Order: sequence, then C-alpha cells, then structure tokens
Amino acid sequence: MQVGMAAIRLGQFRLEVTGSMITKGCLTLSITLSTLLLFSLSFGDDGKQPPRPVPEIAAFRIQTEPPVIDGNPDEAVWKSSGITYARNFLKMRPDEGKPSSESTVVAVLYDDQALYIAFWCYDSQPDKIKRQLDRRDRSPEADLTVVRLDPYFDHQTGYNFSVNASGVQQDMRIYNDTWEDSQWDAVWESNVKMQPWGWSVEMKIPYSCIRFNAKEDQTWGINFSRYISRNNESDRWSFSPTTEGGLVSRFGHLTGLKGIKPVRHMEVLPYVVANAELSPKVLGNPDGRQYTGNTGLDVKYSLSSSLTLDATINPDFGQVELDQPVLNLSTYETFYSERRPFFLEGSNLFDTRFTLFYSRRIGRPPTGSVKDSELAYYTDVPKASTILGASKITGKLSSGTTIAFLNAVTADEKATYAAIHPIINMSTGDTTKIDTVSRKGLIAPKADYSVIRIQQDILSSSNIGLIMTMAGQDGRYPAKTGGLDWRLNTKSGVWGFSGQTVFSRTDNLHTGFGIAGSLTKDAGKHIRGEIGMNILDPHLNLNRMGYLNRNNLREGWIWMQYRTQDGKGIIRNTWNNINYYAAWNYEKANIENGWNFNSNIDFKNNWNLGYGISQDFYKYDDLETRGNGLWERPRSWSWWASLNTDPRKPISININPGSGGSRSGTWWANYIGVTIHPKSNLQFSAGTNYERYFHNLRWVDNQTDTLTGQNVPLFAELDNNQITLDLSASILFTRNLSWQISGEGYMAGLDYKNVRRYLGGKEYGPLGDIPLNNYGRNSSALNSTMILRWEFQPGSTLFVVWSRAWGGDDDTVSDLRLSRDMRKLFSAGADNLWLVKASYWWNI
Repeated sequence: MQVGMAAIRLGQFRLEVTGSMITKGCLTLSITLSTLLLFSLSFGDDGKQPPRPVPEIAAFRIQTEPPVIDGNPDEAVWKSSGITYARNFLKMRPDEGKPSSESTVVAVLYDDQALYIAFWCYDSQPDKIKRQLDRRDRSPEADLTVVRLDPYFDHQTGYNFSVNASGVQQDMRIYNDTWEDSQWDAVWESNVKMQPWGWSVEMKIPYSCIRFNAKEDQTWGINFSRYISRNNESDRWSFSPTTEGGLVSRFGHLTGLKGIKPVRHMEVLPYVVANAELSPKVLGNPDGRQYTGNTGLDVKYSLSSSLTLDATINPDFGQVELDQPVLNLSTYETFYSERRPFFLEGSNLFDTRFTLFYSRRIGRPPTGSVKDSELAYYTDVPKASTILGASKITGKLSSGTTIAFLNAVTADEKATYAAIHPIINMSTGDTTKIDTVSRKGLIAPKADYSVIRIQQDILSSSNIGLIMTMAGQDGRYPAKTGGLDWRLNTKSGVWGFSGQTVFSRTDNLHTGFGIAGSLTKDAGKHIRGEIGMNILDPHLNLNRMGYLNRNNLREGWIWMQYRTQDGKGIIRNTWNNINYYAAWNYEKANIENGWNFNSNIDFKNNWNLGYGISQDFYKYDDLETRGNGLWERPRSWSWWASLNTDPRKPISININPGSGGSRSGTWWANYIGVTIHPKSNLQFSAGTNYERYFHNLRWVDNQTDTLTGQNVPLFAELDNNQITLDLSASILFTRNLSWQISGEGYMAGLDYKNVRRYLGGKEYGPLGDIPLNNYGRNSSALNSTMILRWEFQPGSTLFVVWSRAWGGDDDTVSDLRLSRDMRKLFSAGADNLWLVKASYWWNI
C-alpha cells in the first residue's frame, strides 16, 4: 500500500484504501475493530492443512554431449537409465487439488555449465493448443510451461523461467517468497516443438545467469507448472492449496547436484546510437533539426559467487517508450514508472514500505533557471540531466544477507539563451547600441546519488532490512534518508507483520520521522484481512531521492475479505472486500474518513464482473488551498463496475462505468476497451475513457486582497469534459523480430464558473476588489511510439524507434470539441525523434 494515498484498484480482487485511527477520539474504535478482525480471522479459518510430503526430483549428470536445444527431447540422454521424472501434476485452478486434465512429464539434466530441463506436454486435442506470439517478457494468452528455481535453498528467493507454445521466453526474479521482479533479464536458451501427441520444450539455463552457494553437494528448491489455455487451467507439480501462503517456500526439492560451481564471468554490452530530432522551429534552432550520436558500454562482472557488479560508462539513458501524458488537477506529484533498463533490473532490491529510492529522480529534467539580468529568452534547454555514469553491486551471501548498492553521477546542465547586452560608450556613459548575444548558463548543478540496502533472512520466510540514501548537489544541503524495515511471517505463511521506520534530514534545521506497520492474514479458505497504520511527522521529506506524496499525517485502515472458491453454478470464484479508513493531520483536522465495499466475480466461462460502492465523510482538506489554510470539503460517494469478457477469445472487451457525487457536484465516467487477436502473431488494442464532471468545486488561485492585504484562496465550479485514449498494435514476424506502434493521450475542456473567495468553513463570498481572471482552458496531449525490435542473437538487439510528443493548453477556449481537438493532436509543432540503437552482448 502506498503511504498516504487511497489506492483503489478496480477490477482486481483486492481494494485497499488507507486512512488513520491514531487520534484520541478514534482509539476506542481502532481497538474494537482490531479485536474483531483478529477474532474473525482466527476462528476456524487459519489455513492449516495436514502436512504433505515434499516432492523430489533428482538431476541427472550428463556424461556425454549435452542435448541440442531444438525443442525435441528425443536424444538418448533424455532416456538414460537412472533419470527420474516429475509427473502427477495437480490443478491450481479450476477445481483446485484435482489431477490435471492432461499429462505432463519433466526431466532435469546438468553438467558443469548449465541446467537442462525438458517438458513433455501431452494433449488429447493438440490442434487446440494456443500459440499466441509476442515479444519476450510479455504474457500473451497461450499454453505455457514454467520452471521455478530456488538455488540458495533459502525458501524466500528464486528465479522463474517460462516458455509458451510459440517459444516466447519470460524470466523473473522472485523475492520475499511471493513477490516477483519481471524486469530481471537473463540470457538462456529454449525451444519448442509441436508433436502429434501435444508439444515439447527444452531449456538450457547457464549457471552464469543464476546465483548459488559454492558447495560440493547441492539441494535446490524447484517447481514446475503448466498452463492449458483453452481450459484456463493452471497445473503445478509441487502443489500447495491457495488456503496456504507462500510460493518459494512451497517448492519441491531438486537433489543430485554434485561438483558444480558458481560461475565467475563478465558480460560486456557495448552500444552505439544515432538520433535525429525534429522539433518546432525556435530562434536558437531555426530549422528545428538536431542530430546526435553516442556510444557507451555496460559491464556485468561477478565479483564473487554471491556478488555482481553492474557498471555503465557513458550510458544511454534515453527512454525508448514515452510516458503516458497525464492531466493532473490534484495536489500530489504525478508518479511515473521507471522505463530505463539499468534502473529497472534489480529495482525490487531497493523496494521498501516507504519509497526512499525513486529512480526517476536521477536524470530528471532540470528545474533551475539562469541567473542573468540580461536574459531575454532560452534557445536550447536540456530535457534531462546527463548521467555521466552509474554502478551497482548486488547479491546474496551464504549467511542469508542480501546486499544492494547503487551510485549515479549527473553532470552540470547548462541552457543556451539569448541575452540583450547594452554596449556603453566608456567616455560618455551613454548606451550606443543594444546587441543580442548567445550565452550559456547553469540550470542544474552536478549531483551524486547513492543508496545502500541490506536485508537479512531470519526465522521462516521472514527478514529485516536497512536502507540509506544520500543525494548531494552543489549549492544544496545533502539530503539523507534511511529506514529500518521488517517482514515477519508465521511458518505457515498465513499471518504476517510488516512495517518500517524512516527518517529524513534535508536541511540543517529539521529531522523528519515516519513509521508504518500492518498485521495481515494472507491465506485461509475464506477470510483474509489487514489492519495497519502510518504516522508521518510534518518534517518528513523523502522527495530529493524518493517519493512521498504528503507528510503531516496519522492514518489507519482495516480491510477484510471473504472469498469463495467452491465453483457453484456459473460462478468459479468470488472476492468480497470491505474497507474502513480514517486520517488526521498533526493539527487534529480530520482529512480522511470513509468506507467502501467491492466485489469481484470470476465466472466459469472466464468472464469477470466487479463492482463497488464507497462513501467519504472526511471534514477537511489541508492541501487544497496550496498552503492557505484548511478547506472544509463536501462529502462524497461513488459506485463503479467492470465487466471483462474471456481474454482467450479473438476479441475481448472491457467495460468500466462509474459515477458519484464529489466536491458539491456530480461526475460520471465510462471506459470501453477492446483487444483483438486476428492471428497468433497480430494484436490490436484500443480504449477510451469519457469523463464528465459537473459543478466540481475546486481551488483555482490564491490572490491578495488589496484592501486587507490578506492572501485569499479562490474557488470555482469546474465543468470538466475529458476523453483519454490509448491505442496499440503489434506484428510479431518471429519471436525475436517485432514491430509495435502505440499512442496515449487525452483531450479536455476545463470550464471554471462562479469564481469566488473562500471565507472558511462552508462560507464563500464575492471577489470584491480581486480581479477576475480566466482559469478555463482546453488541454490536450498525445505521445506515440513506433518500435522495430530485432534480437539478432541472444542478448544482442537492434532498435529502430520513432517517437512523437505533442501537448499544449489553449486558454482561448474551455470546451471539448472532438473534431477540433483531434486535429490538434495530429497538428504540426510536435517533437519527433528518430533513433537507431544497436547493442552486442559478449559473455566472457
């Protein structure tokens, strides 16, 4: 749960909304709810099951040549005497615990370089095997095989390698037993082959892409899974019911590994990139064209069997895909997800309850300005701070200690600008001429960013951790933050207690503190839940290197869920959630107080229905006036629903309507999306959300009353008419060669009416001598990207990219007109970028 924010996930089985019960007036309610939660969750639904034997499979050492990875495990080595096979898979869904509908057999071989896995996926209807093609690390709807490994045998961390029936690879790191990092990438081999009896898979997983301890005799955790698309069926070899918690801790055992050693190796990835940028013509760039090129080197080196160094020299940190444009009318900073590969890989190692490390802070757009009284206008402003270099060390020691360290350095950023320079006659002192000269001025000083994270495994599937960050920049006080976190789970994985304490020091006057904690029931046949709290003092500031949307907060929440998996009638599963949340600031103003109920239903035809209602009774908003006192906020209510058709079909549809009352007005919205798979290698998706807000009371400005000298907050009624758009299409020529185009944008008319001053409480008054300004506008933006991607050999890639970004506001109109605003989105004046990038992977 993100600190300080209400988080509502429509169409998901779980909906969480934070709040607080940490004030004196709600202490009794908090204790009562806590007692009821613990009692209800403990009584008769603790997720306990009779102990089951842990399945084992022995790896067979190859004495001859290793098998050719062609997808057809017909070599003699796969039939050697002494090989053991994994069989007797059980269903995870539907009909949990019953034998799988089709037979699956798996074998494991090994030598001094790699692990080899073969799947024989028998199928009584081989012509119905789903073979959707997609790019690597995507999850198309297709039949699938998965192997999961726990080489450290710590029951908390591991790796996930999957191959679908079209040969598409996906890999992940697993941590904290059940959490997954899909950004982790490794270089490994696989292939598939369609057979008269079904299909088969071969994988080769080199030891160089996984980590394990140096021991003569090894036992690893392992599990195998298979997904049969037409039945929406997931099968697993080492079965554990969903009433029990855990993933890695429920693996079977891989035995028989002898004499293998962790590989110390080096991966080198040089790259070269060429750019052509076509932008609107400006005085400093009259033809609007700019051509650049760059080259650099990424290195991954095994410092030991447990630690790996990643370094990048003269890195290319340009984003291949653009961010989605957002119309943000809230008081919170927009949070953008990371897209740069260096920061994505292993990013989970720095994840904690509070976001102390937000990697988008590194290389952010400069926000400063030139200090020059003769400044006339800018002719060239850098769009991002240049990252001179970055490195990180990550790994897990045999003692169960995980270590992660990252450092990055950014350069001085200078803007080019035109200055009006007077030429003065030194003898008379008169200005004889005024000349315009080009100059460069500093707008962002060089900066250094560091973060270190240490986590220690303790007890069973539990850990404690420490994180420290520091951001230093010329001319600014170095910002330091740190925290201690914990994740304590019962041995069964049913109960968990997690939390974190943090501090910040961003100036020489104040130190801020924060604490978060929650008690969670993560498993059980029917009942799950959570109770938690956050306390953030007014001086807590994580935003130099992390992300915190607000401080000055005491909040708490309680969530309870009743789920069914009995498969009665047309219904397969249901998740029914109720939440209560409340919050106060340190001045005891009630800024959150509400509840919601939501339900999610899976049908046996693979359709899904979700719906919910909510009510908020908070009294105040302490941020709306942007530092000008409390605003007494009107109560609100809402309902929403979602309907998703079967995603396995050639055409699937998502409909998501909702409406409510908010800010003394009303609103309604409806999202409609469609995904089309005309062929196994073609995909098209489009969606649009249409929102209407009526008489929505919002802050627009703070103005000075010339009679009293007071700074007065102004409010107006907003009529907002907005359409958001998303569109994507892809063609997969092969699993390694793909073409994709995508676009995301919005169009909005914001009409502010009845502007008035806020007098406090529920009172508003006329503007008086305050001038009436125009706050209405039409706003629109569209970001689009086209990518041709060719992985010409494992780990080596060629990108050809075109991206276009357009956005702007027009304060001469405040309505939404579809034809006019659509023309704007495709009009001239956009920033266009053509990019060609090639990288080549060496394993040394």
